[in-house]
Amino acid sequence: MKNDWKTTNSILSPNGLDRAGSAGNWTLMQFLTITTLLITALPANAGDGQRKPDFSRLVVVGDSLSAGFQNGGLLDIQQVNGYASLIANQTHSTLPLPLILTPGIPNILTLISPGPPPVIAPLPGTSLGRHNPMEQAMDLAVPGANVQDALTTRPTFTFNNITDFVLGQPGVYSGVSRSQVEWAEKLSPTTLLVWLGNNDALGVLFTGDISALTPLTAFEKSYTTVVSRLVATGAAIVLANIPDVTVIPYITSAEKVSAQIGQPLTVLGPLLGIGAGDFVTPDAFPLILARLANPALGKLPANVVLDKAEVEIIRDRIDDFNLVIAKQARKNDAALVDIHELLNRIQAKGYQIGNQRLTTDFLGGIFSLDGIHPTNTGYGIVGNAFIKGLNRGFDTDIREISLGPIKKGDPLVLQGVEHRVSHDEHVSRETVVKLRRVMVH
Repeated sequence: MKNDWKTTNSILSPNGLDRAGSAGNWTLMQFLTITTLLITALPANAGDGQRKPDFSRLVVVGDSLSAGFQNGGLLDIQQVNGYASLIANQTHSTLPLPLILTPGIPNILTLISPGPPPVIAPLPGTSLGRHNPMEQAMDLAVPGANVQDALTTRPTFTFNNITDFVLGQPGVYSGVSRSQVEWAEKLSPTTLLVWLGNNDALGVLFTGDISALTPLTAFEKSYTTVVSRLVATGAAIVLANIPDVTVIPYITSAEKVSAQIGQPLTVLGPLLGIGAGDFVTPDAFPLILARLANPALGKLPANVVLDKAEVEIIRDRIDDFNLVIAKQARKNDAALVDIHELLNRIQAKGYQIGNQRLTTDFLGGIFSLDGIHPTNTGYGIVGNAFIKGLNRGFDTDIREISLGPIKKGDPLVLQGVEHRVSHDEHVSRETVVKLRRVMVH
């Protein structure tokens, strides 16, 4: 980020005259004294960009997307593929994770067969919790957390919720209970990755009710407080914005419903009560199939449909949230990562890796089986967006993540996946139930 020199230039010109050109009665000593004061008041390395981040104490604040959540749960072998862990590898940093034992919390989903139709099932069993309960995690991101939660939600030590497993250990052994921001302040970070606000928008997808969106005034107050407190740690800060939630395959456009069912929207729309620009939630699909068998059941209920007008309200609110984030990035010389633009571009054009084009469709290679969180490859793409933001914002030269090897080993990147069309190509209702337990307050 370049520093603003307008103040200096508006006071003195190089020859000691004011900007109006009138003669100044400056002695050489006065000139040097004032110039020294002005330079001292500027940030370090002014004119050469911000100081380079120190990754010796990398700390992450965020939600499930920063925790390495995938396929509906937190699991050790998936957490290490999260974007934050990948960035730590690229910067040769140590980032202790709150690694969760198999089968994950909640139990992760696995792809038994790609079909069609795809066969998806959760891993059986019950997790015993953390691999490393005595190790302090530096990735503090809590699945389901919104911005206010990052400030105030602390572990309760009941260990029946994900917050306890991420933030409660090892603090429970000494009776210490802190929120994400409180832990970040305590851990003396040198660089902070902050990606918050996704759950202030995502709640609407689980309820079908736009009142689930966080009010803008509340969001701005909480977000501003989070950033100001983290800035006070002295760490270099990276902020990421919020994607358009309609690009994720958790919900399905009316146009895609039409393609999957194999009937034109002009026929299907009046039967279901949906039209161009509308979206349906996963809860809608059993109801759609029932209405195809028995049209007398009538239109879909409102709570499983987001109509075009509601979608515009959601997008406008996310745009407003992102203006708040951008403002805080500018104000605090933080690097800004534009995830919103990245996913819009991928939705429009796909993402080419080698000879394969990945898409944002369900089983399209970008998103995992829960339809919200990235695959290993998707997290690699997000990681590179963060690295580009760091390199641009702080004049660093961090090497980008090599996506080819990640894609090659990714069990959810299927050859020819972009050509699949099936009415079963969507998130299941069972997945919805699992996610609601974590994501909905």
